[in-house]
Amino acid sequence: MNKEVALKLSAKAKEIAKNFSNVNREFNRNNESFTLNKIIPLSEKTAVAIYDKSSRKKAIAFLYWINMSAGGWYYFIPTESHAYGMVKIQKYLQEVEEHNYPVNFQNTLWKI
Repeated sequence: MNKEVALKLSAKAKEIAKNFSNVNREFNRNNESFTLNKIIPLSEKTAVAIYDKSSRKKAIAFLYWINMSAGGWYYFIPTESHAYGMVKIQKYLQEVEEHNYPVNFQNTLWKI
């Protein structure tokens, strides 16, 4: 992860804590505040942020980088169902890569 992307990740993780700490936020029935505990990079384009809640519980956000003109971090609060789905997607990503690879050699002198 390059420095610019890492700095934007840190800023986004802090922004999430600030937004979730808003006492007027919908679903913040207990008026909890969130403090960023740590950021764990998972890959060049993904990370998790762990938050300490004022209730002494913890929360996790999954952050992922999307390339745009300036690039940006997006996030969601994952459930076990999200995690299970992401594990299963690996199979389909591999199948797509396997399908796409030979297409690179069509209409060229190179053959696989």
